[in-house]
Amino acid sequence: MKIDIRDITKFPNILTVIRIMLIPLFIIIFLWANGNIELNLKHFNKQNGYIIAAAIMILSGLTDMADGLIARKFNMITDLGKVIDPFADKLTQAAVVVCLIFRYGDIWILIAALFALIFIKEILMLIMGVMFLRKGQDLGGARWYGKLATIIFYFQVIVLIGAPVLSNLTAVIMFCIMIAATLMSFIMYMREYYRLKMQRDTDGQSDKGEV
Repeated sequence: MKIDIRDITKFPNILTVIRIMLIPLFIIIFLWANGNIELNLKHFNKQNGYIIAAAIMILSGLTDMADGLIARKFNMITDLGKVIDPFADKLTQAAVVVCLIFRYGDIWILIAALFALIFIKEILMLIMGVMFLRKGQDLGGARWYGKLATIIFYFQVIVLIGAPVLSNLTAVIMFCIMIAATLMSFIMYMREYYRLKMQRDTDGQSDKGEV
């Protein structure tokens, strides 16, 4: 992997940078709407703040989809993009989950469990990815189950952010769905990594046998 900082000017990477820049904006607007910080926004009320925060998440999700599609379609895939795109995804997820604790404090344990699961999943996937790359094995792009978990996450959090009148029971159900989707994705990725490792070991033994 060779990272060229000049690749930051590629349009897909610009979209990723925009997604990263949306994170602090989302945090500020959400915490203002939730009453945790004060802002002098004369033309907006705090109820509108939730809608604005949800709109920011929609924009973030759209840029997430667009940068990948554009990179593949116009052959703009770069090593820099492979690094900053997942970084932007996970930073966005972490920011959203932490902010939601302020809104649904009564079920903070469930939200913390989701955060911990996402953190453990990403750390282990990063370790596995580095191990395979050091062996010269390309893991390819995201799998369907990873994309499905991401779609479920974005859909659920947009509803949770944009509709603050939801009951705690509804929120519990939605967080349980996100946890289940994340856990399913985690297990499927670990199974895939195990399959690739076994395939690599088998190929290595075959090569030794041919020598």
